[in-house]
Amino acid sequence: MTEKDNANREVTDKIRGNVNAFCEELDKIKKAACTIGNPAFLAALTPHFTLSGIDDVIKFDDVRVNRAGAYDPSTGVFTATVQGLYHFSCMILANHGAVVHYQLNKNDQPYIIGYSHKGAFADSSTISAVMELTVGDRVFVKHRVAGAEVVFGAAHTSFSGYFIHE
Repeated sequence: MTEKDNANREVTDKIRGNVNAFCEELDKIKKAACTIGNPAFLAALTPHFTLSGIDDVIKFDDVRVNRAGAYDPSTGVFTATVQGLYHFSCMILANHGAVVHYQLNKNDQPYIIGYSHKGAFADSSTISAVMELTVGDRVFVKHRVAGAEVVFGAAHTSFSGYFIHE
């Protein structure tokens, strides 16, 4: 075997090793994409939650579905991991005949507002919306008035969302 043949063989072996490493990395990415899937979540509120100020975000703590891990129960915020069209829904139950003024926010702007009004015992309302989101956009439910209002927990109040299409 000539010196040129040895050099060619080394180059070929190096290229083959790079291709194999690339294929292994591509397989890891494909597996991760299949595991993560499209974002979807459902979270309920277990304790009663007192909204004391206009900037209070409701932290739905009982996460039942959190595909792609995009909902953070410690902050109450869903962060888009995929760009596209999403659907969100929020059901709020006011505590013991009270009222709750709330809104669904996209980033730091109100997107749609809700109002759970007084009933004989407690009354609920549901808001839902379709949103165009880009990666990193944040969606959450927050209080929209000053003063204290109490949201009923015990899984009577919930927040959900899911990816529809790119």
